[in-house]
Amino acid sequence: MKCQKCEKEFKEDFLQESHDIPCYLFDGDKRKTKKQKADKYGRHWLCKDCHQKYESLILTACLKFVGEELVDDEERVFWIKELSKQPENLKLELRKIAEKIKEEFFDG
Repeated sequence: MKCQKCEKEFKEDFLQESHDIPCYLFDGDKRKTKKQKADKYGRHWLCKDCHQKYESLILTACLKFVGEELVDDEERVFWIKELSKQPENLKLELRKIAEKIKEEFFDG
């Protein structure tokens, strides 16, 4: 299978199905509910390197919007949990940022 970003061929188990808009930017009491909402925005198959880059771009942009920054990779889980706790009106703005990054990442 091909990575939908770098277009290199990989064994299927090396590719990851990535939500175009991360689940943590949606409201819901269960992960399944958030995944269903995120599914409406689409998914891409990405190699691990492209997936990591894509997730980092979105997380960094969201943190910048709220006046924070990712100092090191160990903070990643902390900030994802913090963003997931934010009110829906803020998450809506963060989803708009993620949508813009998606367009730039896959079309640019």
